Amino acid sequence: MRKILILVVAFSLSCASIGYSQGVPGLPLPDLQSLSQNLKVNPYVQVGFQRAGSNMSLPIGAEIVQPPDSLQIDTMDIALRDANFWVGTLGVNVTVTKMLSLFASAGGNLPRSIVVTGQIPVSLNGVGTSSNIEFTGSKVEAWYAQAGVGLGPILLGLYRDHFGLFVDDPRQGSQPLANQTLRGDVLSKTFAPYIGLAIPAGQGLATVTYTPFAWSNTTLVLRNSSSAASVSQLQYKWNKPGVMVTASLQYNTPVTEVASFGLWGNYTWLDMRGNATLEFENPTVFREKNVTATLTKFILQGGVMLSINF
Repeated sequence: MRKILILVVAFSLSCASIGYSQGVPGLPLPDLQSLSQNLKVNPYVQVGFQRAGSNMSLPIGAEIVQPPDSLQIDTMDIALRDANFWVGTLGVNVTVTKMLSLFASAGGNLPRSIVVTGQIPVSLNGVGTSSNIEFTGSKVEAWYAQAGVGLGPILLGLYRDHFGLFVDDPRQGSQPLANQTLRGDVLSKTFAPYIGLAIPAGQGLATVTYTPFAWSNTTLVLRNSSSAASVSQLQYKWNKPGVMVTASLQYNTPVTEVASFGLWGNYTWLDMRGNATLEFENPTVFREKNVTATLTKFILQGGVMLSINF
């Protein structure tokens, strides 16, 4: 693995060196021997526990007319409660020179059932009410991936995540709803380029990242019966990016000449709000309109890590 990384980096630097020798401005580059001696590869694995929470305010604006009754559903508020997961991450840091490094990591959650709460304002024949419903969230799919480059203490990276689950078993308090066919899927995806700052302190490292360019979309697939013909899909795409902030701490202590053991912690905050495009689709109807929607999410996690240096 190390030889492959050396060849890839050396090839890239050689191409840049050729351009520099032909009059392209740049910085002096190390030769292959220096690169081989200075290149450091640090793969690591992290395991820990995560506490996550999310609140979504998603306009539906659906009207169901079945004479002599008319039912209208307005903005639905959805929240994740008791969203605790075991988590794991695999990553690698590659130090090329003192001022240049590369990093990448990917992680996910161990699935478990959680509680999803919803507040659904409805109006029947002009008389309004608000129904508070709890669902069981299962089949959770949660993962993230990021990669980037470090220029001294400055970090430039790309972030991507995916969170989906299936909700059923609707109830009010401990009482199941009479209509147990009310169910659906929730899927949220986020993509963001970011800038950050890494601050080493002895065997510890503090990192902060920020972006005002977090793009996200959320999809609701609603089912009111076991028939595929009754599926309705609502997709919310925010027209402007939101804000995402992360802060992390880690501390490593050597246990052998090449291995280190450590502790880590991380906090992530995402805020999406404002104008969004709602696409409503079922087997017979497709509609698109502008709405105002909100998505906020936090993730607090921490645990232990093992890293190898070579």
